[in-house]
Amino acid sequence: MEDTHDVRVDLDDASVPAQVRDRVLSMMQPGDQLWRCPRLSAPKPVLGLFGNGRREVVIEWWLTDANGELIEVFFFA
Repeated sequence: MEDTHDVRVDLDDASVPAQVRDRVLSMMQPGDQLWRCPRLSAPKPVLGLFGNGRREVVIEWWLTDANGELIEVFFFA
């Protein structure tokens, strides 16, 4: 899966971690959507102080309602 764009995913998608799936299932209502949103972490080691350090992809999982309003965000590196 390309890690540069936000993508709506189905709960059955293999990329959805079990802990996210369990939490989303407990709160999801009809019409709600789950999004996989890759972001870059803050720059790391010493060069990070100058904005030049190594950055990793962090996946944010967004649960939105039928109107696109944010319900909950889950984070995993």
